[in-house]
Amino acid sequence: MARFKIFALPLVLLSMAGSTAAAAMTAEERREYLAKLQQILPDVPSFREWLQKTGEVPPDFDSFPRVNGLPDPLRFLDGRAVRTPRDWEARRTEIRQLFEKYDLGTFPPKPKLDRAVVLDETPGTGYLVRNLRLEFGPGSKGTMRVQVMIPDGKGPFPVLISPNLGGWAPSLLRRGYISCGYAGNDGMDDAAALAQLYPEYDFALLPRRAWAAGLVLDYLETLPSADMQHVGMFGYSRDGKMVTIAAAMDRRIAAVIAGSTGVGGVLPWRSAGERGFGEGIESTTRSFPTWFVPRLRFFAGREDRLPIDANLLVAMIAPRAALLEWGLNDEVSNSWGDEQTYDSALKVYKLLGQPGRLGLLRVPGFHGANDQEACLDWLDIQFGRSTRVWTNHFLFPWDFDQWRANSKESVDLKRYPHASTDLLKSAGGAIGSTADWEAKAAGIRKSAEWMLGDEPPRMPPGAGRGGFGGRGPAGRGAPAVAGRGAAPAGRGGGNPGQTTPDLVNWVIQRGGNSFGWLEPAKSQTTSRPVTFGFNARGDLYYPSGTPEGTKLPTVIWLHGYSYPLGYMWVYHNDLHPILALVQAGYAVLAFDQSGFGSRQSEAGPFYDRYPHWSQMGRMVEDARAAIDALEKDSLVDAGRIYLFGYSMGGAVGVYTAALDARVKGLVSICGFTPMRSDTAARGTGGVARYSHERGFIPRLGFFVGHEDQIPYDFPELLGALAPRPVLVVQPQLDRDATPADVKAAVEQARKVYALYGSAAKLELQEPWDYNRLPTRTQDEILKWMGANLR
Repeated sequence: MARFKIFALPLVLLSMAGSTAAAAMTAEERREYLAKLQQILPDVPSFREWLQKTGEVPPDFDSFPRVNGLPDPLRFLDGRAVRTPRDWEARRTEIRQLFEKYDLGTFPPKPKLDRAVVLDETPGTGYLVRNLRLEFGPGSKGTMRVQVMIPDGKGPFPVLISPNLGGWAPSLLRRGYISCGYAGNDGMDDAAALAQLYPEYDFALLPRRAWAAGLVLDYLETLPSADMQHVGMFGYSRDGKMVTIAAAMDRRIAAVIAGSTGVGGVLPWRSAGERGFGEGIESTTRSFPTWFVPRLRFFAGREDRLPIDANLLVAMIAPRAALLEWGLNDEVSNSWGDEQTYDSALKVYKLLGQPGRLGLLRVPGFHGANDQEACLDWLDIQFGRSTRVWTNHFLFPWDFDQWRANSKESVDLKRYPHASTDLLKSAGGAIGSTADWEAKAAGIRKSAEWMLGDEPPRMPPGAGRGGFGGRGPAGRGAPAVAGRGAAPAGRGGGNPGQTTPDLVNWVIQRGGNSFGWLEPAKSQTTSRPVTFGFNARGDLYYPSGTPEGTKLPTVIWLHGYSYPLGYMWVYHNDLHPILALVQAGYAVLAFDQSGFGSRQSEAGPFYDRYPHWSQMGRMVEDARAAIDALEKDSLVDAGRIYLFGYSMGGAVGVYTAALDARVKGLVSICGFTPMRSDTAARGTGGVARYSHERGFIPRLGFFVGHEDQIPYDFPELLGALAPRPVLVVQPQLDRDATPADVKAAVEQARKVYALYGSAAKLELQEPWDYNRLPTRTQDEILKWMGANLR
């Protein structure tokens, strides 16, 4: 399917990009919010000291537009549209001011470069190495070490700056570039002293290093062999964040190569974080509190109120060239988020007439994967040194309008009446018995199946690829601490640049706090690989030493928006739910859902292959196929198979359990908000998140703007589970939901449970927290499971 745009809505619905609350937060409410925030977040001493020193409180979140997607670069904070390049200059100024306040800190004026002191010069074969010291600032007290490597011959030569002295010199010299490195990284940081040199400015560590790049550019302007029209900059990981900031702030940088920056660079805060099973505001401001201004920590879990994000930082670089590079299974980055940044920033590049200057480069491997030569190929194209044409390859080329044109699907909304808010009403009148409800539930399931699309034929288990792979007659495995069975030599070490890496084994081998694969639970867990359904693969985890013949209650773990690592997570100090469940005595089947982890490549061609199905339908099919396999496994108690879903996985769990009576219980965490009330005005992104932003349920897109005509909703799906036990966990600060609507949905469904005399089996927990799964929430869930599912 061709790529046109990821999230395009009818003009009448453009207001869904942001919603502003009517009532402002009072000063007392802001102080109370801070007190609660400090209770739920880990303590960061430097943040606590900053609060005591400044007396700052969180901003009035309600004064900002609520934007759950990305903030529109072509719309001012007050909602005015950007229509011309002149408008863009004003918007760019606004964006810079917002970045300085909430992310980077304020910058000093650019000082005069007082002196460039040459320390030594060493000729090489075909090049010259020059080491020097730049002196600048008040009393010339500021110094910066710089190294340039200049090719022999007639210049001027293009330049690539790196925040370390050596940079990419070997490749650059061979290709006719000047290599210019400066002491602006963790190993050699001359920018660290800038905080004392300019105490009246609060620019943070990475912005200080970015600001220092301006001094290097000042020096290069004095170098006759440097082509100042073609100066690029490269950085990777935290240095990638820094060079993105530098390019946004200094227009002399003609091109930037931002390597696996993660959040704070080209990956949006909104697309990552705990909700995305990765690095986010909380983990970054805790683990690296000096990188950005302390004020950023206020927005942990409130990313939808943050007035800036990575797409705006990249847009500030336009129309100059920018390449976004990352690894396919890069735990610091994620493909979907980086592509979202590209799509958003591209609007500015198009406005300025230079769409070809924004590029993507996705390479195989984890964090650390980098194709230096391909990056230089791109740079040669941007600098006019090559006539090649750069092609951007997308993993997630979803476009609702293109799908509608290709599939030729349509919906006659006249066939869908406005829904009643009373769950115990039907076309035949009031529902007063379980028999009446079962008749209505059959229709609900039929509507849900239609919405999920036309499932293609699938061979029954045993006739195709279904069933478990075993290790020995009993199907027992090897300890999870060793991976999933005996790992081949060399597997799990280093940073392999493989096309289809063993993600799970790589995570387990690394272990550590970041991945939540902690001891002693790690060593007390055994696993074995499984295959089931149509080419689905996963792992069955269970307590080590489980006696032969034991039948364990079994949970299917349904993960959230974890694009690079699938069912694993990173930047989480909490015990991973798989291990927590195993510690509680469950077997756990975990697998990457379609479009995530080892299965990211399924997303792009999905609707070319199955134009009338849906990705959510495929996820539900996988979950049901997993149940098929579990029912036949000697370790599993087939009468006690449960679903445990978080975020997107929570929605998959609700659908699966509603459609499959073999599911004996469900835990859905941050899994849904009622669709009929999830309109543009809510600020969540609306139901269009499932149809336009992500191609999870395309048919739902026909109801955008007509949400009250959706033929079923989550209250009905929950009711269809009655009388089976269900726990809904809905944090009060979840930006993907309207918690009051979720509560109303549960209360409506509880009326159905009451028909069965089982109202207590449907429970709602509402922690004061945001969209995440910390240990204390897991503990409450496990307590509920112990009382209701065993």
